[in-house]
Amino acid sequence: MSAASAVSQRVRQLRTRLESAADLRPCHEVNALFTELVGLCCTTPPPLAASALAQLDDEAPATRRLCAAGEAALEEHWARRVLAADDPNAELARFPYLDNYRELVRMELGAVIAAGGELPRRVAVLGSGPLPLTGIVLARDYGASVLHVDRDLDSLQLGGKLTAALGVDATAAHADLDVAASEDVLRAEGIDGCDVVVLAALVGQDAAGKRAVSARLARLLRPGTLVLARSAVRLRSLLYPCVRAEDLAGLRVELEVHPHSDVVNSVLVARA
Repeated sequence: MSAASAVSQRVRQLRTRLESAADLRPCHEVNALFTELVGLCCTTPPPLAASALAQLDDEAPATRRLCAAGEAALEEHWARRVLAADDPNAELARFPYLDNYRELVRMELGAVIAAGGELPRRVAVLGSGPLPLTGIVLARDYGASVLHVDRDLDSLQLGGKLTAALGVDATAAHADLDVAASEDVLRAEGIDGCDVVVLAALVGQDAAGKRAVSARLARLLRPGTLVLARSAVRLRSLLYPCVRAEDLAGLRVELEVHPHSDVVNSVLVARA
């Protein structure tokens, strides 16, 4: 068996075991399986990763859906765990991927500066989820004013309770970017006053979805606003969708950054 076949076979084995789990809420087995899968996707050398991905291409959408479900379960579990703690800040510090979020935000802000921007004063995070770590890091570490946006009201409300418990000043908007009516909601929340908009990797889960969302943003944002569209390349595209420049309708892509570290997401820096 070739090295690429061994990698693809192990990915299939991990997915099969995750699919057979009773649910994807964090536990020792589920955590270990996802940790190995993410590690495999991030550490396989690029030439080998390309060969392995070619063998897994037809299975990639199913794997991404599984990972999205696992991420949702992980975030909800930790949001409730932090809220239930006597010291929410100390509990959040135990979240195993907190440093990854810090590294991702640091990488993205470096890309903003490389594209001619400055550290943002106001940021909108689209697809913030119940554990809105991107916004928390931006507010705490960089002093940004943050607008959290999510189409799932329960997730948005849970995230709002969390930021309040942590003492993070953030506003929230319930809006589905697939629906035209969301434009009025986002205008009312002042999205056109944001310096930077972060488009989470799972907002618009295929090329058509990304084009629809980015076209809506192009109508809402003032000219020059930077959009950070999170993507994934190589085997990491089994975890999150790969975004191409042509998928960002109405936006001009100026820079792409791809990590060679434990950070999973790539980022495309686009300008309205």
